[in-house]
Amino acid sequence: MPYLYCDVMKCTGCRICELYCAFIREHALNPKKARLRVERREPAFDKAIACRQCADPPCAKVCPTDAIVRNPKTGIVVVYEKKCTGCGACVEACPFGEIWLDPDRKKALKCDLCGQCIPRCPTGALWVETGSAAKNRSGLVESRSPVMLERIQVSGK
Repeated sequence: MPYLYCDVMKCTGCRICELYCAFIREHALNPKKARLRVERREPAFDKAIACRQCADPPCAKVCPTDAIVRNPKTGIVVVYEKKCTGCGACVEACPFGEIWLDPDRKKALKCDLCGQCIPRCPTGALWVETGSAAKNRSGLVESRSPVMLERIQVSGK
């Protein structure tokens, strides 16, 4: 399954992707209306997170109105907003915390891989991963150069 990948070594946490997503999809400059989120991963990494397009999506399983389905043509898990009641079961079911409710309309929001955020990223940290790398995500980790961080003891006064 394809999914949106963010390279933490390139992401600066500028949140342009969030703002652009919200603007394009919801006509609002409100990051809470974006279909992806930028999170700080300590000690100092930022990362855009979005729906992982699970092979067997738990969010779709728990949706009482079948508003979350896999598009048969694209293979992408999508939300049909007209069917969504805003119950929030999908939000609780997502093991990665990558689906949210719109704060105003109370409808589920998740990345549908539209790709609008990708060319807006000033550092090129975002892309849609497809093919064998998407099938074998462990291959992604192995293909990236590891970064070693060392914790330094700071002496107190």
